[in-house]
Amino acid sequence: MDINLDFPLGSSIINLVLSHRNLATKEIRKLGLYPGQDLILVELLRKDNRSQNELVKALCVDHSTIAKSVKRLLKAEIINAHKSTEDKRVTIISLTVKGKALAIQAAKVWNDVEKTAFKDFSPADIKEFMQYSQHIAKNFTDRSLELNDR
Repeated sequence: MDINLDFPLGSSIINLVLSHRNLATKEIRKLGLYPGQDLILVELLRKDNRSQNELVKALCVDHSTIAKSVKRLLKAEIINAHKSTEDKRVTIISLTVKGKALAIQAAKVWNDVEKTAFKDFSPADIKEFMQYSQHIAKNFTDRSLELNDR
């Protein structure tokens, strides 16, 4: 058989994503949050009072995923939800005082995960890694778009 069965890039990316997710999940769970809820809170910390649809777009997730998380976060009094005064079909989400405190803690977790990732890296190494990973992501996106055009 003349086919290469070694996939060092794929294996490296998978290992990187899994180890990142494992660490972030362990730290986020300590806050009493389910994975993914932290991202909603950080997004609301960036810009509060947003519609569920805005969160769907910002986080690139399914509407049902946001709806489920919003329901849990509402129950835990981490967020508030109210209908838009301009369009009653739109639900606006905002952080409670408790939610803002959790969002800040979640952002600190993500900052710590980033620091852990780049431990013992020079600023030049970090810059180079980011450039390479962005370039690879662009190559994947370009190829994917080519396949869509067929």
